[in-house]
Amino acid sequence: METEALRQIIRDFLNAHRKGVFATVDEKGNPNTSLMLYVIDDELNLYFGTRKAFRKYGQLKAHPGISVSVIEEALDPLRAVDFHGKAVELTDDEKLVWFEYFKSKNPSKYYVEGADDYVMFRVHPTFMRWLDATSGELAIHQA
Repeated sequence: METEALRQIIRDFLNAHRKGVFATVDEKGNPNTSLMLYVIDDELNLYFGTRKAFRKYGQLKAHPGISVSVIEEALDPLRAVDFHGKAVELTDDEKLVWFEYFKSKNPSKYYVEGADDYVMFRVHPTFMRWLDATSGELAIHQA
């Protein structure tokens, strides 16, 4: 599959969903997962927010590598996107802009809105994989 066509399939899929499972690593190297709300931009950068008081904040500051899986919430067929990247904390000015974008694209209740220690991160994907079993066979494509 052509790279740009695959990127468009991934973009459309990620825009049709708003929750993903985020995997981080703790101080002992143990994996941790969190269900998170997200949005993406046209370049497939992913944005999410959290609070400094939450464990994942310290984990991301110490080990910014993150893995994200977004899985369609249907029993069949299986369709999912997996990607890896580095989570970079946004500046306060960037956070203001991207939080408004976030709320315009993700109508979910945003549980950390208004928290004094609220922060946002951007993840630029360094690896993306599309899994699709709509044909009855599992097709895996790496972008």
